[in-house]
Amino acid sequence: MVVSFGSLGYKNARVERIESHEAVTAYSREVLLRAKEIAESQGFRFLHAIVDSLWLQKRGPGRDAYDRLVADIRAQTQLPIVVEGLYRWISFLPSRVNPRMPVHNQFVGLFDNGRMKVCGLEVRRSDAPLIVKRFQSEMVQRQTIAELRIRIPEIEALTEDYCRYLREGRASIGEVVIGKRLTQVPEDYRHATHTSIAAKELQRRGVPVQPGETVHYVICQSKAALPEDRVRAVAEGEGTIAYDIDAYVILIQKSVGGLLATLG
Repeated sequence: MVVSFGSLGYKNARVERIESHEAVTAYSREVLLRAKEIAESQGFRFLHAIVDSLWLQKRGPGRDAYDRLVADIRAQTQLPIVVEGLYRWISFLPSRVNPRMPVHNQFVGLFDNGRMKVCGLEVRRSDAPLIVKRFQSEMVQRQTIAELRIRIPEIEALTEDYCRYLREGRASIGEVVIGKRLTQVPEDYRHATHTSIAAKELQRRGVPVQPGETVHYVICQSKAALPEDRVRAVAEGEGTIAYDIDAYVILIQKSVGGLLATLG
């Protein structure tokens, strides 16, 4: 259902019908609300939900209580559902628009078996530069909620180490390159986004680009007056490119800011 939900409403899909997209959405909403009601009737606290997941909390019960709940939801909705795991803790990151409101698609949690669950952070995003992913991965692996509070000075030192590494110009192209997927032909972009600038540069160099392809680039002068000076497209085997130090330092700082904000 999740797959059809995405493809039915996608404007470039070969088979697109908005009524079908709306029907899937309505059906999934009904099933989600029914699952929520079943959980609450059994004393579970509803924390959050998205189209294919529920986050619930109940003090005391072990795995058996969750398995029984899943069986009841499956029986009453006729849809398969499983327990992915029990969290020791989970933290939803705050919205950038309203910091008091957490968002559903960015969170960090630790399962009871010690496995980390990360969603929506740079470390999981295909369009984040490698240096930001590596930094955030190091930081996430250090944390439980209690440890994160205790180790804030250590995390601040780690942040400064990465920023110093960037400021000293030691980062390679592979560490700072960013990959973004084209959603339309370069000529159709109305604004000079980094992706469109890089795509148009590739075209000028005789490299054909099409919607759906990933364009790779390095931020060179993010505040340059001329758009073509802001980023440089990167082709395979490219040599040295001078990157915008401040722009990448800001990316590092943003990647740590959201996680620390969950501590209040």
